[in-house]
Amino acid sequence: MSIRRKAAAVLAGAVLACGPLSAGTASAAAPTGPTRQAAYETYTVVPVVDATIRSGPGNGHPAIGRLRAGYSYPAFCWLSGETVVDHGSTSHIWIHLSGGPGVGNGWVSALYLRGDERADLPASAQC
Repeated sequence: MSIRRKAAAVLAGAVLACGPLSAGTASAAAPTGPTRQAAYETYTVVPVVDATIRSGPGNGHPAIGRLRAGYSYPAFCWLSGETVVDHGSTSHIWIHLSGGPGVGNGWVSALYLRGDERADLPASAQC
């Protein structure tokens, strides 16, 4: 069983207990950093397991914080980066997002996020 399927069962229980989680939402605020400078749409992502947020799109970049499973985080864009393999599942897609106060903007593998291979970000949201 893949990590996504195992975590989906846990997430389903959390959603039933806490209520529905929102899908993509628009925002005028843009992250600071090298990928985007102008205002653009943001999206909501939800980790299916606790996940490390990194300073760049790969496991070689320093960890800057943790995302908690079942919580919503604003995401800005995606790109193809280092391939991550975990519990028999693989992904090369990294999501640029905000880990919130004290963490700031960083990157997490889409492998650990709810949704399709891009964590339900549209193809047009490529960094």
